[in-house]
Amino acid sequence: MGLANEQIISQVEDLLHGRVVIPSIQRDFVWMRPDVRDLFDSLYRGYPVGALLLWKTNLTVPFKTAAVVQAAKSTHQPLYLLDGQQRLTSLAWVYQPKSKADGRLIDLRFDVRTEEFVNPSAVQSRDPMLFRVSTLLQENVQYHEVLNTAGVPYSDPNFGEWMQRLQKVHGIRKHQMAVITYESDDYEEVAELFARLNKGGRRLSKGDLVYSAIAARWADGLATMDAFHQELRDSHFSLDREAVLRLMSLLAGTGARHIKLIGSGVDEAALKEAWQSTETALRYAIDFLREECAIPRSEILTSPNVTVVPALLLHQRNGKLEPGEAALLRRWVYTAMAFSHYSLQVETKLDAEARLLRARHGEELFAELIRRASGSRSADTPLHPRDLEQKYSTHAFFRLLYIAALRDKARDWVTNMAISDQPMSSGAKIEFHHVFPRARVQPVYAKEEWNSLANLAFVTGQTNKMISSKLPAEYMAGIAPERLLEQWIPEAPELRSLDRFPDFLAARRRLLANVLNRLLGLPAYAGQDTHRDFDEPPADEEVIAEDITAPTLVGPAVQELRTEQGVEIHAIYEGRRTSAYYDPSSRTVTIPSGPGRGEYESPSGAAVAVVQALNPRVNPNRNGWSFWTVTATGQLLQTIR
Repeated sequence: MGLANEQIISQVEDLLHGRVVIPSIQRDFVWMRPDVRDLFDSLYRGYPVGALLLWKTNLTVPFKTAAVVQAAKSTHQPLYLLDGQQRLTSLAWVYQPKSKADGRLIDLRFDVRTEEFVNPSAVQSRDPMLFRVSTLLQENVQYHEVLNTAGVPYSDPNFGEWMQRLQKVHGIRKHQMAVITYESDDYEEVAELFARLNKGGRRLSKGDLVYSAIAARWADGLATMDAFHQELRDSHFSLDREAVLRLMSLLAGTGARHIKLIGSGVDEAALKEAWQSTETALRYAIDFLREECAIPRSEILTSPNVTVVPALLLHQRNGKLEPGEAALLRRWVYTAMAFSHYSLQVETKLDAEARLLRARHGEELFAELIRRASGSRSADTPLHPRDLEQKYSTHAFFRLLYIAALRDKARDWVTNMAISDQPMSSGAKIEFHHVFPRARVQPVYAKEEWNSLANLAFVTGQTNKMISSKLPAEYMAGIAPERLLEQWIPEAPELRSLDRFPDFLAARRRLLANVLNRLLGLPAYAGQDTHRDFDEPPADEEVIAEDITAPTLVGPAVQELRTEQGVEIHAIYEGRRTSAYYDPSSRTVTIPSGPGRGEYESPSGAAVAVVQALNPRVNPNRNGWSFWTVTATGQLLQTIR
């Protein structure tokens, strides 16, 4: 990495003559006229205005049309401007007004009397003492002629001082600016560097950068991709860009690391073809998830990456499966969700699965896919009731139980109408009820008991309001027995009293374990004791509010903690502090640098990554909610879940 101090005017000339270009990962120019005025005021007063960061590479990097008219393309490999686009473009516009690409000139004036830079109004523009800055920046300025033309004679007592002020404006040309030149032929490394630099507003992800780079190479690319994402949102199956790009990259033959989509070998025709295949494949996959898996919207998925394998397979088969394969693929989907298959090493797993889809067929293919999705568990080991202990509404099992209720057309306890999945105002919550209301069990039993999966049922807001704080022994007497059976409520009436609450939970966990076993294609639990799997990453948990409707996803108190990148959090492990950002909306955690760097779909996944990086000899399992601390408050992350 090289560091040099150079005159501003030389960098402006390099931009105007195409020796410096704007890489496609840059966003469009966004400064307003007052921003340009303030930049010149800072330069005039000698204030620091930051450095320029240039990227030197041997790669063929897609670049976008600059906001200035560049006189010619460099005959040599240009330098790419990573940081400083707004400043350098503003300087070029004022120095050479006709270079402004949209043709709308910037008229920046300098008031020699007050030493202020002005964006003049129509009336002010007729003031002869407001001098055009573009004139003052030219190479050979005759200051006395400029003043004489404005009606200031040599005899004016202010002539000498005002001429010095004009010279000072001209001196902006020679202002020394730090120019850092970063040399690298690793596009992914540079994309990460750029993402860290651009922290104003929403932090850019690598997916954003890849979309931008694709758009620079494919004229209608951004509009085409945005239109499809809008189609997904309209159908309640919105998917994040990362997952979609991973699928696109796999279909393009460049692997799941979607940064490779912007390599020089992927031209506009290849991008168009890969995107068309992506749209087709995702439509197949979403239809399969809706119709075969009873997954009505993307928020029910534990990870958007669950869509990739069905999309690849169905695209490969032109939307057709052999007899029996739909059930096997459905089992894989549920297994990948149940055991958080994509919580870590997403791209590595997708690459391996793509190879499997090409190399194997029939039951052998699905057996291997399911084995991999089962993680460290045996693919044929049934879930034990103990596996449901300390599992809450944020765990994958809760989503699978909801799917089971939809598949079985379970009906509401009061209206007797089938439960239907209608997105709540948050677009992400499932409406549910504590079988034993929290108000009655909270004073007597631990949160781990009354807030567990075994105490949750799916009901409408109307039913929740009717039940209020009544105990099951009271309100279940008026509910049809078949309604209770549809949601796996133990039949024994004696288990519905407050003093038998632990027995109720134990009985219901046995029922729920077998509901999940059926869904996952596993043998039924028949009372056998199985080895509990301690290598599975711990589930994230949540305190659930007892309310008529689903709890608000992100409350105002949490929003106040939110920065542009998310809620700032940190963890201290093995004497080392690791900083990260938590997104309350998706509950994802991003570790921008250091041990465990990456993006994770849960706080626990991020915690496991940090532990594995710093102390690989120990069991990495950690509960993310108690591992991370909210930096602004000093309290555990669980306080804002």
